[in-house]
Amino acid sequence: MSGRPDERQWWLPVAVLFTVPAPAAVWCGRATSYLPGFPPGFAFLYAVPLAMVAFTWIPPRTDAQRRRRLALGGTGCLLAFLYPHALLVGILVLWASTAG
Repeated sequence: MSGRPDERQWWLPVAVLFTVPAPAAVWCGRATSYLPGFPPGFAFLYAVPLAMVAFTWIPPRTDAQRRRRLALGGTGCLLAFLYPHALLVGILVLWASTAG
């Protein structure tokens, strides 16, 4: 494996690949959840999935780092979509455990 610069330049499309759908995943996740209102205090929890997506912008030096960046970007987008749903399930479980 040589360290020619042209071999390591394809990380930018990978970063763009996850940066574009990340806000869409946040919007779609919020639009498809049944939460009545989204308290502004819960918005800071989107920092973790969006930080995972932002991590893809660091240029990888090895193939293993490139694969990790792909996994982190995909996981970040998935978490951004699933966050409101998981929050709703958590609220329902908490409500059910205290109602009994």
